[in-house]
Amino acid sequence: MKKQTSVPQSDVFAEALLQRRIRTTFSEDIHTQIHLKKVLITGAGGSIGSEICRQVYALHPAEIILVGHGENSIYMIQHELMNLTNQAIKITAEIQEIQDKKGIRRLMEKIQPDFVFHAAAHKHVPLMQNNPHSAVANNIIGTKNVAEVAGEVGVETFVLVSTDKAVEPQNVMGASKRIAEMIVAHLNHKYETNYTTVRFGNVLASRGSVVPLFLKQIDQGGPLTLTDSEMTRYFMTIEEAASLVVKAGTMTTGGDIFVLNMGDAVKIKDIAKRLITMSGKQNIAIQYTGIRDGEKLHEGLLEVDERIQMEETEEMFIGKAIVAPECQIDYLLINYEMLSKEALTVELLKITNRNEVQIPMEV
Repeated sequence: MKKQTSVPQSDVFAEALLQRRIRTTFSEDIHTQIHLKKVLITGAGGSIGSEICRQVYALHPAEIILVGHGENSIYMIQHELMNLTNQAIKITAEIQEIQDKKGIRRLMEKIQPDFVFHAAAHKHVPLMQNNPHSAVANNIIGTKNVAEVAGEVGVETFVLVSTDKAVEPQNVMGASKRIAEMIVAHLNHKYETNYTTVRFGNVLASRGSVVPLFLKQIDQGGPLTLTDSEMTRYFMTIEEAASLVVKAGTMTTGGDIFVLNMGDAVKIKDIAKRLITMSGKQNIAIQYTGIRDGEKLHEGLLEVDERIQMEETEEMFIGKAIVAPECQIDYLLINYEMLSKEALTVELLKITNRNEVQIPMEV
């Protein structure tokens, strides 16, 4: 069986592919903020979560709590960290569903973490489009559970890992993440915890992303399948994504949204062509399949209202999360299981594309 080409991890490869400088180091001024603290990471076995674990480890916390529902992925990152050199850092592995609020409460009451980086999520756009109930259960209710308990037990800082697809969403995944952002923004006014959101673009080598797919298709001789020749996306590396999460957690005073400065959006067609050139293979075709349900040609990074108080640095944009009154999230969370797939999809998009939203806190 032929081994599939993996995504090269070097900055040189990423810079050649994206045609911009890779921002890999944000940690020089944040060591003291994480040093000797307890850091809990949900989705710790995923591609983003595991890199957050590695970067937090380098800052010498007292304890890293790895939370996830997949025992093999949690075992793998636990094994990796426990075999690193700093044996003073306690590594705790917890198999815990974020949809189980009682279990989350037991865990946080026992551990009393200082930081929570919430990376657990369903993120695949077509799959969530076909499974909106799972998107609500995991991305909205799961986030609400972890975020509320973090406030109840006095966590210092809670960081939600979100996506640019949450900006004016047109699909279930983006809408579910947008509602999660709204809940987190509301909780920032309810608890002493500093709540913030980090929005990612497309992460180059993460599971389910386009570059590993293209490399597999190149290995197979093509064609490379793209939905539209004009489609653009913002791209970042896994290391950049994790660095932004950790940096945001140490900078935030609550109620803000952090976005990496990723330069200009890149045509996915150009990414495909560069990968073909880098492969050295000839006659690899590109095939256009048409935009899928819920996809946009172009993504945004911040909502219009979030830009009003926006700060911009060389590394990132920092917008202010807007908490607006009044809407149907309470109805959604109470009744979503009784709605059909089609009705739930309509409700999600209706909620996230209205100007005024009220966030219920108890369901």
